[in-house]
This record gives sequence, structure tokens and C-alpha cells, in this order.
Amino acid sequence: MENALQDTLDKINPTVLRNALSMGIKRRSFDSSDDTNKKIKAADSDTGSSNEIDDEKDFVNLYKGWTVPCRNYIITTISKENLSPEKFFKEYVANRRPVVITGIPDDLKILSKWTNEYLLQRAGEEKVQVEKRGSKSDSYGKGNEEPMSFGDFVKLVESGDAFHYLTSQSVMSNEDGRPEILSNIMKKLMAKKESCATSEKVRKDLLFDPPLTPNLVKNLIPSNINLWMGNNQEGTSSGLHHDYHDNLYIVLRGTKRFRLYSPEDTENMYVRGELAKVHENGRINYKGELTTAYGADLKSDAAASAAKAKDEAEKMLIEAEEAVKEGKPGAKEQLEKAEEMLEMAMEQLLDAEMDGTEDGSDDEDFDDEEEDMTNSSNMETEPMKNNDIAYEDTEDDHLEEDMCRDKTVKNPDNFSKIDSKLLEIQEKLKEEFPLALNAKEAFCEVHENEILYLPASWFHEVTSFGSKQGHLALNYWFHPPDALDNFGNPYSSSFWPEDFRARFEL
Repeated sequence: MENALQDTLDKINPTVLRNALSMGIKRRSFDSSDDTNKKIKAADSDTGSSNEIDDEKDFVNLYKGWTVPCRNYIITTISKENLSPEKFFKEYVANRRPVVITGIPDDLKILSKWTNEYLLQRAGEEKVQVEKRGSKSDSYGKGNEEPMSFGDFVKLVESGDAFHYLTSQSVMSNEDGRPEILSNIMKKLMAKKESCATSEKVRKDLLFDPPLTPNLVKNLIPSNINLWMGNNQEGTSSGLHHDYHDNLYIVLRGTKRFRLYSPEDTENMYVRGELAKVHENGRINYKGELTTAYGADLKSDAAASAAKAKDEAEKMLIEAEEAVKEGKPGAKEQLEKAEEMLEMAMEQLLDAEMDGTEDGSDDEDFDDEEEDMTNSSNMETEPMKNNDIAYEDTEDDHLEEDMCRDKTVKNPDNFSKIDSKLLEIQEKLKEEFPLALNAKEAFCEVHENEILYLPASWFHEVTSFGSKQGHLALNYWFHPPDALDNFGNPYSSSFWPEDFRARFEL
């Protein structure tokens, strides 16, 4: 037994072990066309059983959440008063049902201070990447970015400029290669203390106001937090698309008009990517990009599970060795079982590391991050795919070498081929996108001091209307929960909760 265990340990080099034990968040680069990636045996979080996920099979839609009951449905609006976190979870999060909330909860009251003057005081000198368009008829999201200080951008907004738009920003990566939840500008805007804003590592979750996790959704794990700002009183469209995360969208200035479709209508949306699966909680997967229902990359999730099993086996081994020393009955059998469990755990670590390579060689090249831990793209509410993330060399001194930069994606998978202008033209839809006529749309408007909760993978088109001071919104993205009958622990795996605790040393 000891020789077999040592053989397994010897097969795992230090780099492999380090990455696996650090939650397996970094994952090995792989060619999605490789045969080894077409079938991934993993625990299916929808059923709790082990299933073969075949990348060659036809699309399957397992969505079980709330659906739009009829055409032109108006999304329900509720008050924040008497809305407990548990009630909100059971009625909306668990049912995967969008809802508009009037009023800002008490723990987000700091947002009432977010005037232009306040924002400039906190982060006026911070460098940002701002999207630019050539005319009012152009749309954003084409990768035309211009670096400037946040202060200069705010001056443009106040002057009535309708050609620049602040969207999600790049985020720093830590020593394990994991992107942080907050970009530099968000650290400065949300930090309670100036020292926290300028520190290299922001670890403590209680150092932020507003908090990283609002009380209303206190058991969901945040992925990314962003500021959206611009000035167009005529309205600009985001295009029809879906996100990969649950979204808490807080409008602080102006108005946002949403057109929504549930994941039930995924096949009717004519997305640009090749669909593979819709999980029960609505999380959409594309061919070559399979994840768990809670959004973890399968390889990363397997590595994290194996690392946890190893820790538990080592604890059992220590206890068994003590029992042998004390001469307790059955101690020898207990020791053999502990050694066997540790051997199995180490083999799982090796399997997780070798998965996705043809020969299992010790290639140490890794993708920067798995899909759902990347920073969002430059298109409002749209996260980038994993293979569109890279460390980008730049001459701008505000973009450091360890900054995760998003490359512009033309025709991203999660965007619809349907031009948003055609959504109201039935004859055009019938001619070019006939399945879209089967989809049931819902609508809502979100005004100043209102919040939209939007579950992961709900399709939406957002039209932004600015006031004299422009439009301003803050959004939280959360990893999609899949244990929807469990308010206290809404994830079937400890993958995201443990990652969050590790990030902030909780």
C-alpha cells in the first residue's frame, strides 16, 4: 500500500500539485476539438449523479425555472420593504424569476452619495478604458476603446457627450492567476478606507461599502462588480444576448428598458455559438465550453474536489496513525482504509491535471482563467469566453503585466444574430428568423433607485436613457446557484464558497 501511494505521489510534479491544491482555478490550455475533451465524465449537478457529457450530442434544454406566461408580459415590481433575504431567495432566485425592486436596501444606501463630485473625489485620477463610437447610430461593444482618466470621462458625460461609454474594466490577477472581483476603479469607489484602495491585495470582505455581497443575496458568491456610465438621452441598445451569471442591476441615474426571454426560448434566440446544453437552473453551455450548473469549469471543479478529498484523507490518516500508536482495536484496518483513500485522492489529482491532454505530459502552459472567473467584456452585461482572455502587452503604464485584459470578441457565442431593430418587425422575423416568433417576451423599465434581479442566461436587450447628468448603474454578477431548495447553501458544490473564503482569508 505504501509503495503504491508513493508511486502516485511521485507522478505528480510540484507545479501540478500547487495548482490543484489552490482550488484548481487555473486550468490547462486545451484544444476543444481534441477527442479527450469531447467526453468529460463529471458529476452532473442537475441530477446529483455521474453522467457522460458528450460534446457531439444534440442540444438539450433541461431548464426548470420560471418562464414568461404570455407575449408582452410585464415583469413584476415589488417593494424592498418587508423583503427578507430568505423570502427573496425562495420566491425569485430559486424560481429563476426576474423581478424589479423599488427602493435601495439599507446596506446599499452609500450609493445615494455617488454623485459625480463624490466619484471624482474617490477615483478621479484612476485610468480607465472607455468605449467610443463614431456616431449616434453606431452601437458599442466593437472594441473601440480609448484610455483616459476617469475624471476626463466624467467631464465628457457632463458636457452631454453621447459617444463615450464606461463599461467593465480589466481586473488584476493574484499570484495564482485568478482575476480579482474588483477592478482598480471599483476598489477605490467601494473601499471604506483609502489604505484599502491602494493596497496590493484586498482580502477582507468587510472593508467595502457597498458590500461585496448585499444582504438581499447574502448567500450568493460574487464574481464581478462593475460601473456603467454614459450619456445618451435618445437611448442606446446593448443588443440581444444572455449572461452567464445572476445579475443584480442597480440603476442610480437615468432609465434602463429591458426586453427579456427565458432560457426556455434558447433555441429560438439564434445565438452565434453552437449550443450544447441548458442546465436546470438556466445556465447555458456551448460546444467545447461545458461547465457545471453553477458555472465552474469541469476540470477546475474536478481538481478542487480532488484537493478537498486529499485533505480529508490526510486527516483520516493522521487519526489512524495515532490510533495504531495507542493500540486501539481496529486501528490497523482504519489505517489501511485511510491510506487507500489518500491514494485514490492523489490519483484524482493526477487525473484532473492530465485531463485534456493527449499524452498526459507535464505541460505547464495554462489558460489565464476559466470562463466564469474572467472579467466581463466591454459589452454591457456580457462576460467573455475563456479563449478570449489574455495577458496583453501594452505601453500604457496603468495596465500592468499581471492585469487580465479582455480582447474584443467579434460575434461572441452568447449574442443573438437577430438585430434588435427587427424584434418589432414580425414580417422580417418570419422571413429571416422564424423561430423567434415562438418566443415569449417580457418587458420592464428600471428607474433611478430601482433594482432588477435577472437570473443567469435570461436573454435580454437593454436600452439606456440618460438624464441631464447621464445614466449610471452598478451591477453585481453572482455565480449561478444550483441547489435551489437550500437558502443557506445554494450551491451543490463548495467550489465557489471555498474560493471566496480563500480570496478574502475568511
